[in-house]
Amino acid sequence: MTQAGYLIQHIKAGSWRAQIGESSLMDFQSTNAGQTALREDHTGQPVPIMGFDMGGEVFELDNRILRGIYPEKGALYHNVLQTCEKNDLFAAGIILTRKLNECLDLDLPYELVLEHARVPFVSYPHEWPASMLKAAAELHVRLFVELGVHGLTIKDWHPYNILFEATRPIFVDFCSIIPLAELPKEEYLTPPQVPVRFRRFWDTTSRYVWEMYRRMYIPYFLSPLLGMANQEHGKVRSRLFATTMNVANDYMSPMEVLSQRRLHRWRFAWWERVKRIALIDPSPTKRLFFHLLTREIKNLTVAPAPSGYLDYYAAKGERFAFEPSEVWTRKQLVIYNVIRDERPSTLLDIGSNTGWFSILAARMGCQVVALDIDESCANELYTKAEADELPILPLVMDISNPTPSLWPAKHMSNLPHWIVRTNTPVLLAAEQRFKCDMVLALAIVHHLTLGLGLSLDRVSQ
Repeated sequence: MTQAGYLIQHIKAGSWRAQIGESSLMDFQSTNAGQTALREDHTGQPVPIMGFDMGGEVFELDNRILRGIYPEKGALYHNVLQTCEKNDLFAAGIILTRKLNECLDLDLPYELVLEHARVPFVSYPHEWPASMLKAAAELHVRLFVELGVHGLTIKDWHPYNILFEATRPIFVDFCSIIPLAELPKEEYLTPPQVPVRFRRFWDTTSRYVWEMYRRMYIPYFLSPLLGMANQEHGKVRSRLFATTMNVANDYMSPMEVLSQRRLHRWRFAWWERVKRIALIDPSPTKRLFFHLLTREIKNLTVAPAPSGYLDYYAAKGERFAFEPSEVWTRKQLVIYNVIRDERPSTLLDIGSNTGWFSILAARMGCQVVALDIDESCANELYTKAEADELPILPLVMDISNPTPSLWPAKHMSNLPHWIVRTNTPVLLAAEQRFKCDMVLALAIVHHLTLGLGLSLDRVSQ
């Protein structure tokens, strides 16, 4: 089993970014703004959060996200934290983190306690539009390079290391960041499987980077992206869910999703050889190898083909500007007035299409989760929101069959309780993660009843 890392699951709306702005970690530690969630009394009890980690465990306490570091690991992660602070690595996309100095008044077996910024909503890789998975892959590769410059690396290579704050990917598995010298101590990577022709040429770091690449990057990042580039988004989404956090024994391979054309398969095999040659580089950062990965990701066109719903508002003559206008329809005016009067902090837009109402709500100050079953609509909304830096989290989801809770597989029950908690779900159901102050469900009832044949009782549930 690979170490899939930190997976926040008991997160409610309300991010620290809203509290502290874009300030540095030093500002966060020295101002009252970042202390609004720090309470002197600890009346609650720790709520464990699912994760797979040998270095520590994440829990929620009094509305705060904390990570307890196990004995004998405190010095290691204290040094990692200092390196991140000194070199402003949080700006590169690592979750904002600080050492907790105040006493928790709890009998907890930790050598060190860290506090993480709160991400408003949890989403999972099988729910991300294609361009979001691509952005997550780019961030992960970029962090290997950024950390390598400072003598650090990441000990696993999993999309579950990443959450999205609106359209921005954030690396949240802080305990996966370790010194380069510690990488050979990771038992699950040992011994690395090295291609015969390169055993004489690869150093230790290259061997372990390749092992992570082979076991995690290919099945969880590269193969899904290749499948999406081949317009197999539905198949990729289903397989990503089936292999969630290593609960399945079969993983997605490139041959499963590559085009059947011989040229495409030859090109993939040739590019894999080039990557292996790049790992002959003796420098610890393996910059050339990661440069090749970045180039490969950027060259993949993963956006789904346009659907009939992509021009939904234009076809109806309703693609209006977002300032109130006499040309707006009555529905648009009513929704605008309700949001203006109720002032919700968070809003869930079910059946968001390309997101006209999601964008309206975001421009009016809401943090928005936008759900749609249409791949091209969700991807288009992500592209718009990312370009305009809007607080919208667009996701692909069938509202008649939303993501359910997923529990650890039976073969995990033999693992130590500090690695996997069998009484805590691996995935939380969508209805638990996306609770918002206001919900928009516009023009979806007829799709559910007439299109899918659901009863009105089922729709209301």
